[in-house]
Amino acid sequence: MITSPTELPDLRLRMREHVMTSKWGHEIVHRLDEGKAALTPRLTGPPRIRRASTVTGALLMARREEQRLGEAQLYWVDQDMSTLALAAAATPSREPVMARRMPAESGLMVFCEPIGGRGGEQVVAVSWSHWTPQDLGLEDGSGLLTWSLNTLGGAVPLHPGFDGVWLTYWTPQLVPLAESVLPFGQPLPLPRPDTAEQWAHVVYTSWQLMAQTGNARLAALEELTRTRHGRKRDQRADIEDSSAVRLVRVHTRQRAIAPAGHDAPQWTSRWPVRPYRRNTCLNSRLHADGGCEHEERIVPAHIKGPADKPLKVNTRVNVWDSPPPTKS
Repeated sequence: MITSPTELPDLRLRMREHVMTSKWGHEIVHRLDEGKAALTPRLTGPPRIRRASTVTGALLMARREEQRLGEAQLYWVDQDMSTLALAAAATPSREPVMARRMPAESGLMVFCEPIGGRGGEQVVAVSWSHWTPQDLGLEDGSGLLTWSLNTLGGAVPLHPGFDGVWLTYWTPQLVPLAESVLPFGQPLPLPRPDTAEQWAHVVYTSWQLMAQTGNARLAALEELTRTRHGRKRDQRADIEDSSAVRLVRVHTRQRAIAPAGHDAPQWTSRWPVRPYRRNTCLNSRLHADGGCEHEERIVPAHIKGPADKPLKVNTRVNVWDSPPPTKS
């Protein structure tokens, strides 16, 4: 696993090489055969054509991941920001998935703290891109390839007009652990523990934090440019992005300083005070007519503690549920 944001462009190059290896291809085929992939491909035509559905789908998915990484803007989420995103995501988002929440059409984001895991593997990075079924179509006329979205209720065929975002979750060993395909305009899936659905909530919450501006601003971005030698190397590898790394940090407004004076407490950490979500109307003058637009905003009332101390979050989980029935 990388330990510095300056390593992220070179990590991207290794990931692109990895997704086109036979080892990665066999892994996709295995997930497709086991029904563990976010998507399932199906070729129409004679039996010999249909039997090639899995292999053809795996090859297209690998090529799409290579393209996604080549176009991706690079983000490094520091320790404090990772902690804040995990804390805020503990309360699931209820807003429909919106394209404008994505900080870039394609991206690769590395978190300094794992955002989840499964089977002993941790998730420390996510790649994503805007996606429609046409992005994984056949161009040689050999048959019609259709895709189904795997859900808890079974496979749901995707209409050619489907529009959403595709996310791939990565371990420190550059192994993709799972994917999510999230349709725009639909709510996020229920965050079941140790699943891609749970990790999607953390990623989407990170995007929400990054998008907030004005007095609600919680994140600050700083850009590290790629060296000239590195840019030339990326150009030879057909990288379309500038390979600048965007550092995502907690905004300085949220880095509260402990009070001065003889009796000031000696804090050993900082902590967010009850992160919560608020449904905010963006154009209140149209509210009465029903023509307004709403979005969620994440509101940690403030962050307490000295700026030079690490950000800590209480691990206690609060469950909101319906009250038990009254006994008669």
